[in-house]
Amino acid sequence: MVERTAPKAANTQVAAAVDPYVERVSARVSAELTRRVDTLRSQGQAPEQLGDADALAARMLAAVPQPSPWAELGPFYSTAGIARVLGGVSRQAVEERRRRRTILALRTTDSRWVYPAFQLDERNQIVRGLVEVLDRFRPRTADDEWMVASFLAAGQPGLGGATIAEHLQAGGDLTAALDVAEERAARWALATSVGPDEAPART
Repeated sequence: MVERTAPKAANTQVAAAVDPYVERVSARVSAELTRRVDTLRSQGQAPEQLGDADALAARMLAAVPQPSPWAELGPFYSTAGIARVLGGVSRQAVEERRRRRTILALRTTDSRWVYPAFQLDERNQIVRGLVEVLDRFRPRTADDEWMVASFLAAGQPGLGGATIAEHLQAGGDLTAALDVAEERAARWALATSVGPDEAPART
């Protein structure tokens, strides 16, 4: 079985300058947080009503996907993170969606569930049509699900080089995405049903 455990992070020296991306995000968060705290104070309320500062920061960071050790799949969420991003749903609700395969969930060899961020749109909902694409595949093992994820994260010539998620996010035709998925699913099904010495006859 392919190892899917995350490699240990290497020790890196903290950069002296703030990364421009971090600076931009921090500025937006700081401005909005300041506005809300000022509103609370103008109403005679304490900002602590938002929660403990460290706990609030932890909740906010839970909505940020983690860098993935599997570069081809991009950032991913933990179960707690995806639950918060989906609107603060329960872990049980996430587990139910995982069971029904209305969300793409990948299990690592250390028994953690991770959720690729590419399956979410700008409203933090599953990309339109992606559930129908997932339904074209019938993974039998955890490795099969990783294969599906890698396929979804790869550019497709039939979609102009875009990934299926990118194609659907841009409002692309769902039928075209389903055709690409069905073709790949059929190839995988054939590969698993025909042995190496049992190639199908050509007509």
